[in-house]
Amino acid sequence: MKISGSQRKQRRLPAPRVRPWLRFGGEDGSALIEMAALLPFMLLVLTGAGSFTLAFYNLQQIGNAVSAAAQGLGATAGVVDDPCAQVVSQVEASMPGTPASDLSFTVVITNAAGTATTYGPTAGSLSCKAAGSGGAASTAEAAGEPQTVTVAYSFKWFTVFTWKAFGNSSPSSALTSSETTLAD
Repeated sequence: MKISGSQRKQRRLPAPRVRPWLRFGGEDGSALIEMAALLPFMLLVLTGAGSFTLAFYNLQQIGNAVSAAAQGLGATAGVVDDPCAQVVSQVEASMPGTPASDLSFTVVITNAAGTATTYGPTAGSLSCKAAGSGGAASTAEAAGEPQTVTVAYSFKWFTVFTWKAFGNSSPSSALTSSETTLAD
């Protein structure tokens, strides 16, 4: 039995000679693989944080605009011809970079008898001349009665990846703010 011949054949195989060139078992390149695996997740987290920041900023802007519009509505009760148009113009003036088509307005005005009339929700514009100074007593604004202004904004989230569930577009959410004041 010749054992030495079989050992020579094993040494002549190319695998032991190629193995040092390939460096199997080392840690070279593992950082690149980890980065390639984690990069989509990191981008998702970063854009998610940016989206939430912008959503909260827009919600604060809507809240400030609605508060100012409700105060203006309460201060001009019975003086303005179209109080809803005044609300729309005040909100749009407070949010100049926001498209009016993305805003939805609802105004609830209570008359002297305590009956609340809801105008809206409509997108972009709103009119309620019946509640203004030229309206009948049964529909006009009354002093000491509550008036509510509600504005909803269609906020479009931005994402790194397209969402096939939403038709390859970014999902959107309604950011809503409401304010109630007493008419003067």
